[in-house]
Amino acid sequence: MRLLHTSDWHLGRTFHGASLLEEQAAALARIVELAREGAVDAVLIAGDLYDRAIPPSEAVQLFNDTLAQLRQCGAAVVAIAGNHDSHVRVSVYDPLLASFGVTIRGDVRRAHEPVLVSPRLGGPPVAIYPLPYLEPAVDGPGLISALKEEALPVRLRHDEVTRLALERIRRDFQGRPKHRSVLVAHTFVTGGESSESERELTVGNVDRVSVEAFADFDYVALG
Repeated sequence: MRLLHTSDWHLGRTFHGASLLEEQAAALARIVELAREGAVDAVLIAGDLYDRAIPPSEAVQLFNDTLAQLRQCGAAVVAIAGNHDSHVRVSVYDPLLASFGVTIRGDVRRAHEPVLVSPRLGGPPVAIYPLPYLEPAVDGPGLISALKEEALPVRLRHDEVTRLALERIRRDFQGRPKHRSVLVAHTFVTGGESSESERELTVGNVDRVSVEAFADFDYVALG
């Protein structure tokens, strides 16, 4: 299985008022070229597809064109919503696009539903689990209800809500012993280093997720 792991495209971003769309288009053209040259089975986009919840139309067009080109290369596309994206907007056509080999997952309730991708060179399908960026206050109650874990605290931290989502995912892939498992997630992991381009979301480490939470997966594609 050949995976091309990308993340944080941030399409539509500006720098001191100047659009970066031309530079972003050049970067995405290179990603398409790599997918074609490497006969990639799946391109993973680990969140922050756009730079804001309502991106400019030119950024949406660039994203759509790039997805079409990747599919023309024969690669499946698995993307998730990041903290900069509108989960609803980016994934509104997910059920329809999935039938064409493109997954854009923004609904955490479906994170345990894998995208099964068959390698071009043969072998069993690989189960790719798209886990979008989680908001503890929004996503926590639903995950608690799904797992029937009523003893958990009402106010969850990122680490706790992520572990709940991963528990649902593990329950699925443990029933697929012949499939390798790949997780696509967008979060701040303890031990990682942030760059100057990152925007501070919280004070302290309440938004951090322990790296141990991602044990058992064959590959974890983080954004």
